Amino acid sequence: MKIIEFNQKHITKEEIDKSVRKARGIILNKKGKALLVKYKGIYMLPGGSIEEENEKEALQRELLEEAGIESVKLEDAPFLKLESYDRNYYDRKLQKDITRLTETYFYFGETQEEVNKEKQNLTESEEKGDFSISFENLSVIEYLVEHNETDNPKKGNFDREILTVLREFKKYREEQERETKEER
Repeated sequence: MKIIEFNQKHITKEEIDKSVRKARGIILNKKGKALLVKYKGIYMLPGGSIEEENEKEALQRELLEEAGIESVKLEDAPFLKLESYDRNYYDRKLQKDITRLTETYFYFGETQEEVNKEKQNLTESEEKGDFSISFENLSVIEYLVEHNETDNPKKGNFDREILTVLREFKKYREEQERETKEER
């Protein structure tokens, strides 16, 4: 698993007020399109916070809650981990700015299912935040992110995340293809 750190302000571990762990995925359907979420004006990959489960279980739970998808074949291990250090991160629960470390694990998975709105279980915040989820071509996702206009202050962080993951996923898939050819 490749690890990429975003820490432009050189925040040390001792400065961290709160650490959060998340699991997200590039989930392809049978047409090769990937799930894409738009929430509060920002594009992101499906997934969310890890609760009292492992990363893979958290992503499976989130896929059911966000997309109504019950069956997804996830790889055993994440292909990427992003560590994002943020100073002056507004924490809604604490209602103040904190210094936060977000560790996000990214998996690759495939599903034969489509989004099922009847099986979704969105949070109140997602329902109020204009939440939508759909399958899109990977190249379209990049275009949508780069041309998205929103006044959401977290746009920069989420854009950096999704564009980095798309770039790393492309490298990951190319490496998988090379390994498969070498095995033949």
